[in-house]
Amino acid sequence: MPIYKIDGTQMIKLQHTTFSTEGIDEARHLQKIIINSIETVEKDLFVISSEFGDWEDSKRRIDILCLDKNANLVVVELKRTEDGGHMELQAIRYAAMVANMTFEKAVKAFQNHIEKSRLQVDDPQEAILSFLEWDEVNEEGFANDVRIILVSADFSKEITTSVLWLIERDIDIKCIRIRPQKDGSNLYFDIQQLIPLPEATDYQVKLREKATEQRQSRREGSRDYSKFDVTINGKTEFNLNKRQTMHLVISECVKSGINPIDLMRVTGERKWIWVDKICSTKQEFESEMVKSAKKYDPIRWFNQDGELLVFDGKTYAFSNQQGKEAFNLATNIFSKYPHLQGEITKSEY
Repeated sequence: MPIYKIDGTQMIKLQHTTFSTEGIDEARHLQKIIINSIETVEKDLFVISSEFGDWEDSKRRIDILCLDKNANLVVVELKRTEDGGHMELQAIRYAAMVANMTFEKAVKAFQNHIEKSRLQVDDPQEAILSFLEWDEVNEEGFANDVRIILVSADFSKEITTSVLWLIERDIDIKCIRIRPQKDGSNLYFDIQQLIPLPEATDYQVKLREKATEQRQSRREGSRDYSKFDVTINGKTEFNLNKRQTMHLVISECVKSGINPIDLMRVTGERKWIWVDKICSTKQEFESEMVKSAKKYDPIRWFNQDGELLVFDGKTYAFSNQQGKEAFNLATNIFSKYPHLQGEITKSEY
């Protein structure tokens, strides 16, 4: 919406202009204007640095670095363009880079800012403590979160979509639009918080909490915690998880004389690894695996002492990565080898 001024009994629309047209660049002009009027971006912010870049192997600089009343760091990224460029990606990178800042480093940054900007501050640490309303330094309560504020003449759809997605995932980020307006030789700034809308903040918090709960529910709902009762040759083992089920079935197959090579026709070869030697311990088996140069991730196999399967001069390990297919796989094995007198049912408890 345009801004109007009252002229007698009528309203006259102010002229829209751009930062570029008015000769306002980010570093020399806009940054200083925002720093000197930081409350126009958000109330209760304390500027501790501008062009902050106290890290090795990087020339990147944070436009404005602040603290809020909760002792969180606030990264303010500025752009004078109409689309915001890739400022959200830059701001996320900066937030990650300052996430571990200590109170001591914040005081040092503020000291440098005081000297560079020639501010009249006698004691940087005391000034920060006073703003935070702390009686003494509290490192544990300092910088527990990093918030992001994007300030631009406008924002592209890509940025707004990214910001909304980040908000949904509990990243504290907001978009402030700042549009220059002109009335003759007078220049004005129309400053609006676009995302999240101030009047919708509580609603969006509830939506975010709901979305988080739904994602958690979907993750939990997709997991299969089924337990099984397995009977082989008249002996039943109760309430086994999928890993226990498949290890029991496979080991009993091999004990009964079934060659693992034949079992691979049912299970698939990818569920097996083996070495051409009899190994009695995990250490011995892994040593042979190293010699064989085969791809091997120890945590993915039944390879502990007592779990390895020896047959016809070779030592085999079966995969412990068992999904929802465990029930059907055990059923197919029992069907192919009826002499096992095998049966699998879902546990009732």
